Amino acid sequence: MCQKNRPCDIIFFIMMGIFIFNPLQSTISIITFAQENVQQTQTSNQNQTIVIDIEEDETLTCMELGKELFFEQKYQDAIKQLEQCLPQEPENPEIYYYIGQSYFEQGQLSAQKKNIISATKYYRQAYQISEIAIEKYLKLIEENPDSDHTNDYLRLAYIYEIRSYAPGVDELQKAIDIYEKLLEEKPYLNYAHYHLGWIYYQQKDYQNAIDSFLAYLKPGFKNDFVYYYLGLSYDKIGESEQAKYYFQLILDEFPDSVMASYAKKELK
Repeated sequence: MCQKNRPCDIIFFIMMGIFIFNPLQSTISIITFAQENVQQTQTSNQNQTIVIDIEEDETLTCMELGKELFFEQKYQDAIKQLEQCLPQEPENPEIYYYIGQSYFEQGQLSAQKKNIISATKYYRQAYQISEIAIEKYLKLIEENPDSDHTNDYLRLAYIYEIRSYAPGVDELQKAIDIYEKLLEEKPYLNYAHYHLGWIYYQQKDYQNAIDSFLAYLKPGFKNDFVYYYLGLSYDKIGESEQAKYYFQLILDEFPDSVMASYAKKELK
């Protein structure tokens, strides 16, 4: 079993050339991060609380700039920027979180290009820095039991989720446990349904995937990614008409999207 800071299974499988890259995975983290920010804003408004004080100070500017570079997919620049923030806030788990995600995205891009050596290096770095992020989040939660740690738990769940995309690592149940617990306490966290749907699909639990994705759409959201995986999930359980409905829905509502090209193939 891999020890802390030793992602042996990831490295072994990648070096053996068994890494199977899903072209849709290259977009999932960016999609979900964008939604995460929207959902966190909604959550803050509903609770009339702000998890992070938005002030015009040097430390926040440093971190926010690093996050902006991340969302612009300038991952190496984001890492350099965020590393400059660590001496100012060495106990801030969010800094480690975005550094880890930047390394992971670089690994995904390298894997897509079949550059195994580069992918191995980035996955190793992602795993190591995400271990620190997990440690910092758990410490923050433990030392501040009376605070609202919704966003901290969402970060932890996402770390477990995204690390499980690599062969040899399966922490999806940890992510499921966190998302489900959050939904019990705060059912308005629609974001969690989105991720649960994706996780259940990866586990081939197609009925739970369907239920989670439908729960995500219930407030009236529209999402081509969700439609696509609903279509695939319905197809897996033999409900072809429902599958066709969601594939067609992509073409109707998102005709110019990447998912539309995938939906067309499924409808042929």
